[in-house]
Amino acid sequence: MQVPSKKEIWSWAFYDFANSSYGFVVASMLFPIFYRTFLAGNTGQADFYWGLSFGISVALAALACPIIGAFADQAKNKKQLLILSTVLCIIGTALLYFTPWMGLLFASILFILTNFMYTVGAVLYDSFLMDIASHHNKGRVSGFAWGLGYIGGLVALIVLIPLFIKGFEGPNLGTYLLTFPGTALFFLIFALPAFIFLRSHRHPAASMNVSQALPAAFKSLFETLKNWRLHKNVLLFLAAFYLLSDGLNTIFSFTAIYATVTLGLSVVKTMLVIATVYVVGFPATVITGRLADRWGCKSIIMASSIGWVIVVILLMLKPSFEMLMGVAVLTGIVIGSSQAPARTLLAKLVPEDKASQFFGFNGLASKISASLGPVLFGAVSWWSGSQVVALGSIIPFFVASIIVLLFVREDQTAQS
Repeated sequence: MQVPSKKEIWSWAFYDFANSSYGFVVASMLFPIFYRTFLAGNTGQADFYWGLSFGISVALAALACPIIGAFADQAKNKKQLLILSTVLCIIGTALLYFTPWMGLLFASILFILTNFMYTVGAVLYDSFLMDIASHHNKGRVSGFAWGLGYIGGLVALIVLIPLFIKGFEGPNLGTYLLTFPGTALFFLIFALPAFIFLRSHRHPAASMNVSQALPAAFKSLFETLKNWRLHKNVLLFLAAFYLLSDGLNTIFSFTAIYATVTLGLSVVKTMLVIATVYVVGFPATVITGRLADRWGCKSIIMASSIGWVIVVILLMLKPSFEMLMGVAVLTGIVIGSSQAPARTLLAKLVPEDKASQFFGFNGLASKISASLGPVLFGAVSWWSGSQVVALGSIIPFFVASIIVLLFVREDQTAQS
């Protein structure tokens, strides 16, 4: 294995910086608000429609990611697949500009396809952690990249402020819609270093063609499932991560909607709250990445799960804007200590020759949760007429995640 250069590490990290523009602007903030209020007509069923669209996109990705990951391992082409999925996501993001003229159904389909490609790209990107970091510094490298992602989301938002600051009412609609092509351009520019410099160091030069790699991928996937007992520790981790992600993805997909509908905040105040989360999230992620290398990822993840329970309870109390800013600080701390250490822990547990496949299973676990959590939130909100009740329904997921993590052995790597 060749030693990756600092240029490759930085290029890999800047992909996090790049794709966070989509995660922040499109999936978490500006498009959800626009979808619910403008496209879905701000009706009582709007939460359900948004949750269903988000859920379908990640459910499709969940089913595809293990197969795509296994194919990438066999064909030795995960960089090409990363580029393809990213470019398709970028094109779809730009096309969101036209959603007001598509109708709700076609706008939902476009978002589903775009978010599907974003999710596939993120899974392939995560698997490169096996290539660009050693066993002893995975936490530091992963934490740095994830923290840089928060900065990327924040920078994208600041750059796009002139386009969305006045909302989307009346004559402002066209300007607001430009945020989506703007996000696509931001994503493309900062993903280019990864496209150019990132390499897979753990694969031999020889590769299979598609006709060879696809059957080999399904065979490898079947063997992994057949010999699940050899990977029991990884499966326990994936179960815990599923439960954690169920809570996280629901919060991420409904934060902006909850802030504007239940808490009555303007788009600008909502932006300030989420921006605070990202500002705090960057140093928190970098610090906890280093602590994960020293203290272990498992303890960091469990502590963050407790923190998430506290955050949800505080949000259910309908805090004032001033108190909400305090909650945002706490959220930035726990968000920085949950996802990056989880990615690091998986990288320590999986066998190197099946890295993409296992990260695909990780995508399956996290994305199935992302498909169920938002749909559950939307359904409970619709049934109860209260987003507060819907928010409370995700607390059990964090508690169950802690319980399952107790049985995960951090020092045990799965067999190939």
